[in-house]
Formats: sequence, structure tokens, C-alpha cells
Amino acid sequence: MTTLAGNYFDGASSRRRPAEAQLAGGAVRVQVDGRELEPPTPLELIEVSSRIGNTPRFLRFPSGGSFETADNDAVDRALAARRLGRGLAHRLESRLRVVLLGLVVTIAFVWGTIQWGVPALAKVAAEALPPHVNQHMDGAVLSALDRQLLHPSTLDEDEQARLLTVFAPFLDEVDPAYRLRVLFRDAGHSIGPNALALPSGTVIFTDQLVELAERDEELIGVLAHEIGHVVGRHGMRQTLQASALGLLAVLVVGDVSSVSSAVIALPLLLTELGYTRNFEREADRYALATLARHDIDAAHLAAILQRLGGEGEEPGEWSGYLSTHPPTAERLQYLAP
Repeated sequence: MTTLAGNYFDGASSRRRPAEAQLAGGAVRVQVDGRELEPPTPLELIEVSSRIGNTPRFLRFPSGGSFETADNDAVDRALAARRLGRGLAHRLESRLRVVLLGLVVTIAFVWGTIQWGVPALAKVAAEALPPHVNQHMDGAVLSALDRQLLHPSTLDEDEQARLLTVFAPFLDEVDPAYRLRVLFRDAGHSIGPNALALPSGTVIFTDQLVELAERDEELIGVLAHEIGHVVGRHGMRQTLQASALGLLAVLVVGDVSSVSSAVIALPLLLTELGYTRNFEREADRYALATLARHDIDAAHLAAILQRLGGEGEEPGEWSGYLSTHPPTAERLQYLAP
């Protein structure tokens, strides 16, 4: 007879009672201080949890009660004597080559899902949503920008009106469902020369960007790039991809709190930045096609990008990974080879 020390749960409450299980003649009986909690029950009728390392095993009885024990070796010997096996999980865990193969397959699957699966699904989902879905976000986002980063434009009203006239043909050729419009804002010392495309179709030009431009064609190139973000549904896709990454992290890691959250934070950040750089490349391609249709040299867009990027900057080794945009040199080579 083999005696196992452990804890008994009656299945009706969460109460844990120290008990012992006696294995004899292919049957298991559980008792506490000589009082029988489970009568002798054949092992064939008991559900025995698989062995996973040295974690405690559970013997679940037909009555609904269960016995927990850390004596895995004794349980294995009893199962082996009855030829009931040790469970698929333990057999797999005991074979190093199987474990390594499973690890490689898991890594490949996760990498493939992040690299291609998540962006593809996000694109399909974003394109399935009608453009007006993003309109609900416009007021809140624009109000937040005006409160925290932007101020009323200081550009002359006539200059604003002239630029809107210049931009009109490029806005009118896009599907009206996107509700494109251009606004001007003073960025002060916050974001400087910049342009922003909100998911709703609002494109914001900062006064500083207008002042930086030397020709209207440069601003038209920037506008075409920002329209590419709107038409490509990049704002919605970024939201969907970030949500999918978080869900994938939970599925792979489990609890993403405390230590594990710190472990996955950097990979998630680098992945999201990689997605953002891809969106910038898509917007550049859209801008290039738009400028070609209007017989505008893409070198004008390249010129203002070069001014925005500054001259003589030597990016650090990690800057390419931590940037939301592709390297300026790469973009210049693409736009004006």
C-alpha cells in the first residue's frame, strides 16, 4: 500500500482539508484521521491530472471530490502499474527535442502573426468600416490638440484662403465620404513645423510649416501625404493593431502585469513603431502617385522633408528603431531618386 499526503476538496466548497490517500489493489481511498472521505475507488474511474514538472497533481473522484498531492512519483508508479500512462503533456515535456521544436514553431507563429497577420487583419477590418465611423472621434481629438498643443493660427486670413484654394483640387478628387478639410493652427514651441491627419479627415497645417515652405508645391506634397494617411485609414488601423498586439501578448505571456509587463513593453513599442513607419511609407507612395497625376515633381516634397529633417544630423544606432518615421535619407531616395 502507498500513502500520499495532500489536501482534500469535497467539490461543494473551497474548503481545503489536510488528508491522506491510500493506494492499494488498484484503488484509492481518501481519509482524515481515520474517517473515510472517499471510499476505495478504482484508478480507472479517477481522473488524474497530467504531470507538468513538479506542480501538484489532482485526483478527481466520481463523487465530485478531489485530492491534491505533490508526490508525483508515487502517482506515476501507481498509474504505470495499472498501465494508465503518464499523460500527453508530461510525455511531451520529457522530450527535449519536442520541447525545442514546439518553441521554434511557437516563435515562428507569433512572429508571422505580428509581421503579417495583425496588419492584414487590421487593414481588412478598417476598410470594412464606413468612413463616417471616424467622424465621432474628430471633435474630441481636435479639442484635445487645441487645449494641449495648438493655438489659433496667426496666418493672414487672405493667405489661409489662398492656400485653401490651392489645396481644393486635391481635396475634391477624394471620395466625399472621407470629409477632407484643412485647418491652420499655430504650434508655438510644441510640435513646430508639422502636419497632422486626423482619422476623421481633418488635416492640420501648422503656421510654422507654412512659413518653412518655399513653394506651394511643397505644401501640396505634404497635403497629398496626409491625405494618404486618411484614405489608408491609418488612424483606425493603428488602433486596431495596438489592440491586437495587446491581446496577443496576453495569449502568449498570460498575466501581463508586474514583471512580465516590463519584459514585453519594449517589443510591443518597437513593433508599433514599425507599424507606424510602414504607414508613413504607404502615405509617401500615395503622395507620389497624386503628384504624378498633377504633373508636380516629387522633388518639391523631398525638399521640404529635407528641411524638416535638418541637415548634418547623424542618427544614432537605435534611432531607426525608435522613430515613428522611416529615415529621411530613405524617403528622399524614394521620392527623388
